[in-house]
Amino acid sequence: MAIVFEQLILLFMFMIIGFIFGKSKLIDQKQTKILSTLEVYLFLPATIFNAFSTNFTVDNMKNYYKFPLLGISLLCIIVLLAFTISRFMTKDNFMRKVYTYTLVIPNFGYMGYALAEAIGGTALLLNMILFAFPFSCFTYSAGYCMLTNKKLNLKTFFNPVLITVIVGAIFGICGFTLPTFAKTFVSKASSCMAPVSMLLAGLTISEFKISGLVTDVKVYILSVLRLIVIPMAIFLCLKPFVGPDYVKVAVLLTAMPCGLNTIIFPKLIDADCTTGAKLAFVSNILAIATIPIILNLI
Repeated sequence: MAIVFEQLILLFMFMIIGFIFGKSKLIDQKQTKILSTLEVYLFLPATIFNAFSTNFTVDNMKNYYKFPLLGISLLCIIVLLAFTISRFMTKDNFMRKVYTYTLVIPNFGYMGYALAEAIGGTALLLNMILFAFPFSCFTYSAGYCMLTNKKLNLKTFFNPVLITVIVGAIFGICGFTLPTFAKTFVSKASSCMAPVSMLLAGLTISEFKISGLVTDVKVYILSVLRLIVIPMAIFLCLKPFVGPDYVKVAVLLTAMPCGLNTIIFPKLIDADCTTGAKLAFVSNILAIATIPIILNLI
């Protein structure tokens, strides 16, 4: 629990720094696109490649295939529940989409992966990536279309995450190795993922007034569902039927706070992203307390 709490504080410190930089105008909001591009196209792919090329071997494949299957099953259940809950919370069609996405997709891509690697190294990170693969597909396909009012098509599935998973898996299965300088490059790029992602969170949230981010009751309801109810329900349902490795990964992923895509995606179409900022701010603060407690219970 102490290790988890320490990692969360470190990540939160980067978010605070990003918030300060944004509020003081040291970094302009338009410049955040540079960090976002580096994160999506370099740092996150490097992290995924490092995990897959190291751990996704023929000998381990028989143990890994169950993670994405479990992820698909849980994703389908959570999507159905999220659609139902969001319909009761608001009549606004776009807000329903924001609420649904929030309940389905936690911040696993940035905070979840970083925390998994800090707790259990690349082995736990690989398990997390495999389990989260269906969630990643949803994020960059149906989730993206929901928050940008676009139609779903096959092109949305071809993204840096999917491509890196495939390349990393090929390296792992075939036993390919990178030259020493390339390994060092991937390692250095991978280590940038978590700090840059949290800086981006702080920079994004700094666009809004704090007083306007903490007064929405629905935001607290959604945060409690996201941080406590969903992971605990998954823990209680899975514990009697699957091994502890599967339970740990499922609970760790679903216990993460709300992601930033409810801010980033709507911005692409100039839609209102205030609710997304509220969810990101409140849930990230509450997560400092809830994540260590949830993980300690399991």
